[in-house]
Amino acid sequence: MIGHAGNIDALKASFETDRPHHAWLLTGPKGLGKALFARLAAVWVLAGRPIVPGFDIDPDTPAARFVAAGSHIDFKVIERLESPTTGKLRGEITIEQLVRRPNSAVTPLSDLLQSTPALSDYRVIIIDAADDMNRSVANALLKNLEEPSPGTLFLLISHTPGRLLPTIRSRCRTLRFQRLSDAEVAAVLDGQTTGLDDEDRATLVRIARGA
Repeated sequence: MIGHAGNIDALKASFETDRPHHAWLLTGPKGLGKALFARLAAVWVLAGRPIVPGFDIDPDTPAARFVAAGSHIDFKVIERLESPTTGKLRGEITIEQLVRRPNSAVTPLSDLLQSTPALSDYRVIIIDAADDMNRSVANALLKNLEEPSPGTLFLLISHTPGRLLPTIRSRCRTLRFQRLSDAEVAAVLDGQTTGLDDEDRATLVRIARGA
């Protein structure tokens, strides 16, 4: 994770208390690393919250491997799914992703919340993005935020938090993500590309505008 050290410290520090907050709202423009932050934070929590710099978990630890393979039974990402008829992403998160519906092939969030964490003392749910919920879905999620199951951590990603229900915002602790500095953007570029000359790197940094 490049940048956002204050947000990393804030989330980690919350687990030093007896009752860490159960729901976090990650806000800011697209492209700042909110989804990456959520995923890395999830692995850190599921790995038992070891004392490491940032969220730097060894990728060979069981929690990291299971999350990477999409097979960790205490981890779930709620995001828009493909339509079985069109093959394109649906326009919004659907209610069947949260609550069981007859004849649905989707495993809903409610199934996970009715069990106890199996591989960790926590289960982690990422909503990416919370902006994609309609009112009925948001109300279904709200019930879980109001009465969270023990050992549950919600990480809600939002690019436009003003669109969310005020009641959802009020039940979350907010982490605001700021645009990266030019030096941080350059570091991201150097980690993703090879052979950039100084002129090309400077051009890309300028175009990125911190995202």
